[in-house]
Amino acid sequence: MTRQNVPPITSPRWHNRRFMPVVLAALAIPGWAHAAMARDLLTAAPPAAAPDMLGSTCSAVHGQMGLRVSLMFGMYRPHGKKITKQEWSDFLRDTVTPRFPAGLSVFQADGQWQDRETGRIGHEPSHIIWIVTPPIPDLSDRIAAIRQDYRTRFQQQSVGLSITAGCSSF
Repeated sequence: MTRQNVPPITSPRWHNRRFMPVVLAALAIPGWAHAAMARDLLTAAPPAAAPDMLGSTCSAVHGQMGLRVSLMFGMYRPHGKKITKQEWSDFLRDTVTPRFPAGLSVFQADGQWQDRETGRIGHEPSHIIWIVTPPIPDLSDRIAAIRQDYRTRFQQQSVGLSITAGCSSF
């Protein structure tokens, strides 16, 4: 395909050609495999800098390959009572910071989720904690403890989690 025939990135044709095969491949992986991949990502050694774009860019900025952990927290209890700023601060101080003292970022967001019991779509204020870390041996235990404490403390059905590999430089 010549450059003139390449569809622009905003066109549906581009997304179908570039994005859909990846989505379809991901959907074909059974649920147990997703859990195994997440476990492997949490315990794996950082990927070596490769001669690909990310690896060479990471080296050029004196970065290190590592993991980006995003934890997503709804700010309402099941029956609508809001989690206060003080309660959130206490949770952050007592539960999260001791497990990741090197640093983290907290973002306010507007969350949308589906209730597991009723199937209804809900909306609520949320916080996202973003942590950049090397893959340390007890990382999955630290994350599990944070998620469990929040669920218990604030009667939550779940705490969202996303982990991706990437390059970081501070």
